[in-house]
Amino acid sequence: KMNLNRVSAIILRHIFLTMHQLERFFDVIISPVLVLILWGFLATYVQNIQSQTLAAFLLGGMILWVVFEKVSTDIGVNFMFDIWDKNVINVLASPITFVEYLAGLVTISFIKILIALTSMWLMAGIFYNFQITTLGFGLSLLWINLFIFAVSFGIFNISLILRYGHSIGPLTWILPFLVQPFAAVFYPINILPPVFQKIAYLLPISHVFEGMRFTLRTGQFDYTSFWIAVLLNAIYLTASIVLFAFTLKKVIRSGRLVKLI
Repeated sequence: KMNLNRVSAIILRHIFLTMHQLERFFDVIISPVLVLILWGFLATYVQNIQSQTLAAFLLGGMILWVVFEKVSTDIGVNFMFDIWDKNVINVLASPITFVEYLAGLVTISFIKILIALTSMWLMAGIFYNFQITTLGFGLSLLWINLFIFAVSFGIFNISLILRYGHSIGPLTWILPFLVQPFAAVFYPINILPPVFQKIAYLLPISHVFEGMRFTLRTGQFDYTSFWIAVLLNAIYLTASIVLFAFTLKKVIRSGRLVKLI
């Protein structure tokens, strides 16, 4: 049975660390804003030479991509920080279970991305006159699908670290960007080569961005893309949890967990 008090302890620890460590604070507030400024100027330039819709596609795609990229990396990075700080030993020595620990990492990632999303929303509205709220209620549905896939990706990252050790930690930052060419963040799936299109259709995130462009273009919500993303997310989330449970059980039995920490 999961103890919410122990989960909240993990969350509070990461909140305090974020407030007092510059690199964590930078990742939550400064980094998303800098990315938005960069793409905002590019979108403004594109708007002048093409169309306002294209600029909206770029800004909307960038903002939603940050949701996926930050959450998927944050879960693995926080785990790596705990390894480097030797805090995993404290976790294992406490009554906190690995499920509760994982729930804490997911929750703190949720809180951080809410802060980042709010800052980007304000900046986009003030400097580029882009209101992401024009996506309406569909925004929350798109956001939920992105968040679930990002969590699946983050759990997969932790499984890799448990299996192969902290030397593989840098993949936590790299793997999301390996997905980006197939995710159709800034362009439709149909412009990809046929082989890449098949890969893209297997990723929930590509259907999220297709749905975003459909909503910005027509003003209507793309329920087909939404439900396809939900189905794929259910498969990926289940697979990542099963892989995590299998990997954790295996490293505990083999004694590799002790070497990791």
